Amino acid sequence: MLSFNALTGCCQRLRARASAAFAAWPAPVRVLSGGTALLAAILVGGVLTAYGGLLLVVLLWALCTGWLWWLLAYAWRVAFPGERLRSDPAFLRSLLAGAAVGVAVIAALVLYRQTLYSEDAINYYSKQSLLFNTFAANGFYGVRTLLENLLAADYKMFMNLFISLPYLLLPRTVNAFMLSYALTCFLPAWAALLMLARKLAGCFPGVRRGLFYAVCMAAMALWPMFLWPATHGMPDAFGLTFAAVILLLAGSLDFETLPPARLLALFGATFALILTRRWYMFWALAFYLLYAAALLVRAARRGCAVRVFGNLCKFGLPSVAVTLLALLPTFRTILSTDYADIYGAYYGGGFLVNCAAQAGRQGWVWLALCAAGLAVLLRRKAARGPAAVTVLTSLLAMLLFTHTQSLGDHQSLLLAPAYLVCLFGCAAAVCALPRRAVARGGAAALCAFFLLNCANALRVPGANVQTPLLSDESLDITRRTDLDAMRAVTGFVLANCAPDETVYLNINSDGYNGTTFAYSDPSHPELQSMILWECSVPSTHGFPTGIWSSRYVMVTDKTDAGNLIGPINAAIRGDSPAAAHYAYVTEFPLANGVTLYCYERISPPDAAEASYFKQLFAEYDAQWPALYSERIDAYLAAQGTN
Repeated sequence: MLSFNALTGCCQRLRARASAAFAAWPAPVRVLSGGTALLAAILVGGVLTAYGGLLLVVLLWALCTGWLWWLLAYAWRVAFPGERLRSDPAFLRSLLAGAAVGVAVIAALVLYRQTLYSEDAINYYSKQSLLFNTFAANGFYGVRTLLENLLAADYKMFMNLFISLPYLLLPRTVNAFMLSYALTCFLPAWAALLMLARKLAGCFPGVRRGLFYAVCMAAMALWPMFLWPATHGMPDAFGLTFAAVILLLAGSLDFETLPPARLLALFGATFALILTRRWYMFWALAFYLLYAAALLVRAARRGCAVRVFGNLCKFGLPSVAVTLLALLPTFRTILSTDYADIYGAYYGGGFLVNCAAQAGRQGWVWLALCAAGLAVLLRRKAARGPAAVTVLTSLLAMLLFTHTQSLGDHQSLLLAPAYLVCLFGCAAAVCALPRRAVARGGAAALCAFFLLNCANALRVPGANVQTPLLSDESLDITRRTDLDAMRAVTGFVLANCAPDETVYLNINSDGYNGTTFAYSDPSHPELQSMILWECSVPSTHGFPTGIWSSRYVMVTDKTDAGNLIGPINAAIRGDSPAAAHYAYVTEFPLANGVTLYCYERISPPDAAEASYFKQLFAEYDAQWPALYSERIDAYLAAQGTN
């Protein structure tokens, strides 16, 4: 058997002979043969792109995943120069054990729960289906759809690229989607955050690393604020991977010099963070503002502020220019959109109101541990600057974000770097206590609290308490009993509508809305386009022309539902110019005393019906005419109705 070296030598000799033979050809022949080879490569590449289908998705997954783990490996080398991962077996053991616990908790919640998901909970699930379907149809179409989404859409498919392979091998259900991203998105996030914890541990001489890593993994894997979006179809915590990498790469970078590899990795992590979710831009903006200010203050003390400022500009200005150019459609949308107006329905108050909400979401014990950890970090010179910048970054990001929208469960991840850095500081202080028994007792107490906090969030009747000391999150272990009743609705749609016809469901209460029905049966994905979702937010959705274009409209008796739902119910169920255009067909009893009444659209809209809806929504039309009167007029004009 040939050895590897012998095989390599044989290949090198063959290449040399081929090169010599090619060089002996006349120049025109070399040009023609080179052009032929280039044409063949283009044709082969085109065939693979056009007909590669999901193979291209797998290749994209391999490319993205390889880059991600390279980035983590590079961050390790920068943060811990000269140290190999194998030199810290406790780190690897804790990471793998903690990740196993975290994935098991997510899987248990997802698989035990018997429910249906809607709205944001199926947003990225539907993006995954779109990614697969477009590439399966045609590779060029898939590439175009992916690029258009990454460059211009608010909800980008970036995270879906990392989820593709395991999801490709599993049933195409929401539960399988969540299990897939638990493996592909959260494992690197936990790894990056545990690396950040390890970096902080260096500021605490004598810290017992085995205990420390275990406490840190318990804090992350059992955190209700992390688990809620993770078990509701939102892999948003993936962005914490890049936030942690940014903190690791920037930690020892003083910008007196410009190391190209580190700066390229820093830019890549920042760009990836922005692609993960749009609102992570607030964190990135806040971090670089505060980081630059801290660097300049430190440089001024050393007398090199001018050089540092120049280097910051050399890195920052081209980075901003490249980001703006690459994501120009996204930024054009951001700059031309009044998000404060659009998200007014989701706005529950400003910065202070959201701070109070965080007290409930985390619980006072959690916040007390964070405060203690911050106090400990600020007392240590090596940790003082990074801790202060990290905490202030999250606070500034929160301040910027809450100008337009209140923090929900997943947007609260903007504060996760600050929370976790403070908790890591608290855990390090406990695990560095001189007496081993006391340190072990303290670590056990912290882990017991994290477990109690998580268990209480399950909201098991009779086994949980409502107390401000613990998180008020509800991890939702619902087991619905109305799935057969919902199948009656979707069965009616499938039996009575052609694939190009639609049904409009006007309900958004009592655990029901259009998306719960549209995504209730993965064996019939056509329901996702046949069932139109309710338009419930006046500033975002506007007048629902779907009630005119759909063959059937389903409403309830809830005429006081508010926003757009109640008035539409009243218009169709009551005595109005709109009701004359509908004929009652049947009804579907659901849970909680809710009944869906099905009406068939029997005639196109006329001027009287249009005038009625303009008056019905006159208050909203005064604020957003493009979403109401102008949309109504445009629809009638397209239908040829005067």
